[in-house]
Amino acid sequence: MTRILLVEDEPLFRKGLAKMIAGSGMSWNVCGEAENGQEAEQLIAEWHPDLVITDIRMPLMDGLELLKRAKAASPDIEFIVITGFQDFQYAQTALRHGALDLLVKPCSKQDIDTALEKVETIVQEKQKRLRKQASERQLQLENTLRSIFLRSPYSIESVTQLEHSLFGSRLILFQITDYFPAHRQYSKRDVPLLQFAVLNIISELLDVHDMSGTLLLVEPGRYALFITQGSEEQSLCTEVCATVMQLLGLTVTTHQGGLIQSLLQLADLYESIMTRTDAAPGGSVEDLFPLNRAQQLLISSQMVAFILGGQTNNLKEYLEQLMKEICAMQGDSWKIDALSLSFALQDTARKQFESEHDPQALTQRISRLHECRSTDEAYVWMMAETDGFLHTYHQWQSKHSANAISKAIRYMKEHYSEPLSLQQVASQVHLNTTYFSHLFKKETGCSFVNFLIDLRMERAKQLLSNTDMNVTEVSGMIGYDLPNYFAKLFKQSTGLSPKEFRKLSQI
Repeated sequence: MTRILLVEDEPLFRKGLAKMIAGSGMSWNVCGEAENGQEAEQLIAEWHPDLVITDIRMPLMDGLELLKRAKAASPDIEFIVITGFQDFQYAQTALRHGALDLLVKPCSKQDIDTALEKVETIVQEKQKRLRKQASERQLQLENTLRSIFLRSPYSIESVTQLEHSLFGSRLILFQITDYFPAHRQYSKRDVPLLQFAVLNIISELLDVHDMSGTLLLVEPGRYALFITQGSEEQSLCTEVCATVMQLLGLTVTTHQGGLIQSLLQLADLYESIMTRTDAAPGGSVEDLFPLNRAQQLLISSQMVAFILGGQTNNLKEYLEQLMKEICAMQGDSWKIDALSLSFALQDTARKQFESEHDPQALTQRISRLHECRSTDEAYVWMMAETDGFLHTYHQWQSKHSANAISKAIRYMKEHYSEPLSLQQVASQVHLNTTYFSHLFKKETGCSFVNFLIDLRMERAKQLLSNTDMNVTEVSGMIGYDLPNYFAKLFKQSTGLSPKEFRKLSQI
């Protein structure tokens, strides 16, 4: 979900903007509001919004100064600047400093919707590009690590990051002893699919055991695993061997490499453990696997972005496009990419929807894919995979959404006097923070922040009307350490200061 920060010193206009944004039908979330540039600068550092909508003329720090400072610190944040007719020429300066668009007061809902559609496209493309860049960086690190193992040339720039992340890890090496066991009718063309399947089986078992690690296919049939925990090392190795035999009928041997103090020791260690004369067949690892593994991670991250934004239709369209692209591939590479999609689906379902690890289901899926002889058959297989994933997604939504918001509101009413964050309340109802924010606004009609403020202001009204507490005491009772900040919010909510409200309530 894309986050917006509203910066406007007129409370009624700001609330009107928030209402129009909530009714836009797009995946926007007003994560915060500020009445001047100084407040906004602090909220930008806290929330890291995707978009800031700011007025030009404000006290303490105007919108243009905020734009300059925020763009200097965070160039990726987009800005829409709101201005009056008399300031329009002045606002042109905002465009030169990186503002994406200008809106002239008074803004209609159509003006807001048009501007948001423009920004949404840009932000989504930017997020997609960032995910791809992250995937490419990960691929570069894997290639560097592989080159260190095999004494090939590598980029020095990547070594420092690898040293930092892998120092103190323990190394385990896995080796497939034979890709053509007598009890399975595998051919040489099946080897890439089998190698990719083994890679993902090991990765899935790491998740199941809640173990963090770095997994790498060093060369055909040989895998390196760096783990930071050593307590379940042996049980993990035993389960990998048993699971690969059960699912694929392949024998895996394991070798303990011990504690890693320096990457420079990896090549010697690898060569001392592995013999290079019986390397398993399978072609060039550089050509087959890193790209598919990176593609799998990229697919997972894109799906998560759609899920957290509540964009079910976009998710379906994305999966449909992926399947079409895979079926358009030449040669036999479609089979690897189809399996990559399947692993991305199951990985996302396990991590986002709490799906259980099911080795038997994995066996059946790989067997059915193995039997596919054309892209038409593969398309049917992928449709079954995506349909199963979407069914799990809808079940998860129904299970966690039914009473989540009512439980969250009840928790907020019980704890409004404490420091309450979106993350804290979301965790109470076992929902991801971004999805919870989207669901909360959909169910209540306002953002989490505004709902909490309204809740606290209602309690403040009761205390001001029925007790002798001073403003500082009332502020503390409803969760605000700063009385001046409470007074400002109270006036924005009621149009009266706390003292004025008390006087009127006692007449």
